[in-house]
Amino acid sequence: MTVMTTSEAHAPMPVAPAPRRHVALVGTVFAIGAGAMLIGGLLASYFGARQNIQDQGGTWVDTAKLTLPNVPLAVTYVSLFMSSFTAQWAVSAIKLNDRRQAFTAMGVTLLLAAAFINGITFCWAQVGAAAGDGGFGDHMYAVTAVHLLLVVGAIVLFTVMGFRALGGQFGPDNAEFVMSAAAFWHFVVVAGVAVWWCIWFLEGGP
Repeated sequence: MTVMTTSEAHAPMPVAPAPRRHVALVGTVFAIGAGAMLIGGLLASYFGARQNIQDQGGTWVDTAKLTLPNVPLAVTYVSLFMSSFTAQWAVSAIKLNDRRQAFTAMGVTLLLAAAFINGITFCWAQVGAAAGDGGFGDHMYAVTAVHLLLVVGAIVLFTVMGFRALGGQFGPDNAEFVMSAAAFWHFVVVAGVAVWWCIWFLEGGP
């Protein structure tokens, strides 16, 4: 029979390990880094193929067959650019514990993202290029479609954030996920500016 001493009976319980801090922000930084390398690699491939065609005396964008809808493209990417401000508005509203403004900012951000998706699909139809038609069409769709998928990923993050905000999970002292979602959204907007400049502006002008 084992007799437990008084000191053993009243021994303190082991201290639980401290919870990890800023997990969402660190994960977002890694996701942004991966996305930046993906977009950068695609743009490098685009310019490499463009240079090869031009060195061979070919035409990269055949304006006789393709039409670059500059005005719809500008409006489309301006919509995405504006969403960066509304995304940050949502962060500020959460930190101020103003849920009405937070929900409004989230809704406007998602609405602008929907406008971007509608605009880019319209521009694809106006360009008149099909995958497999040539270098420009193939690489243009590769870059813009991947960027569109990144936008969809940001929309998913903001949608999850909206449902969690409805459940009262965020506030001035608990806004890490909100800041992470907004940071990824800002990255998507910056990537969109780079895509617009490299794919559309340099080829067709404003």
